[in-house]
Amino acid sequence: MTLLPPTPAQQKRIDEQLPPDPEMRKQDIRAIREWLSKQPHLPNHMDNGRLERFLYGCKNSVERCKLILERYFSVRTSLPEFFAVRDPLSRDIQDCCDAIDFFVLPSLSDEGYRVTVLRVRDTNPEKFSIQTIARRILMVLDVRLTEETCLSNIMIIDFQGFHTIHFAKCFPTQSNVRRAMLAVQDSMPFRLFSVHFLHAPSSITSILNIFYPLLKEKLIHKFHVHNGGGEELYAYMNKDILPNEWGGKAGTLRELNDAWREKIEKNRDWFLKEEKFSRTDESARLPDSKPSSLLMELEGIQGTFRKLNID
Repeated sequence: MTLLPPTPAQQKRIDEQLPPDPEMRKQDIRAIREWLSKQPHLPNHMDNGRLERFLYGCKNSVERCKLILERYFSVRTSLPEFFAVRDPLSRDIQDCCDAIDFFVLPSLSDEGYRVTVLRVRDTNPEKFSIQTIARRILMVLDVRLTEETCLSNIMIIDFQGFHTIHFAKCFPTQSNVRRAMLAVQDSMPFRLFSVHFLHAPSSITSILNIFYPLLKEKLIHKFHVHNGGGEELYAYMNKDILPNEWGGKAGTLRELNDAWREKIEKNRDWFLKEEKFSRTDESARLPDSKPSSLLMELEGIQGTFRKLNID
């Protein structure tokens, strides 16, 4: 699956939001590289291109980038269930690809945002594993960090086929859900512009009410709840970038899902190698370097949810 670059019009909008400054970017990367060299507990194996994508995702803030890099490596040590075995050919990942559609659309929105879709294909709740879904999401995000930058992200979650037990598996009162959200939301330099819920059940308000007290008001305003399907998205984005079944031209849901399965499979060697390098060595941490607060946040839902990286 090829992620298409911005069109000239999209690039113009992107540059208006984050004006390019190549010389400043070089200076910032040097500063980040120098900081990494003084952090013996952190790896320093990323190439400059990948570091630039981290910096861009942090709105070119060097200090924010340092924080996210610390979290990026720390979470891989603190939450091994999402990072210790990331083989795209493993049975659980393959089963997840069969049961769950998860992919990034090839074309950007007119504003320059990447659009990601999550939906169930096999409605059997036994095939719905939060741990495996989170692991797969993180694999896709890592692939994106090796290939592209984007201004922000739109998430589409299609509830068609969801049953009560699916929702029960997503409740934040469960430790594995909190740990998954911490792994996905607090360790990646991706900003979130909006979330669209399709085929929302009548009980969606009650379900979301469980989350609302734990979320920043700014994030809540980015939620869009729809009772219908893909046609509900036309008011928010060019329908041509959507899957064929939703009136778009991007390809079928199955084609898009299979393309991303193939993409992570092609990166198998990279994933297996990264498992060994992208983690902290806590025994080498300097006394004046504070440990990551990830585990402390894990103790309380409040801390977990309030660290969302939103525009």
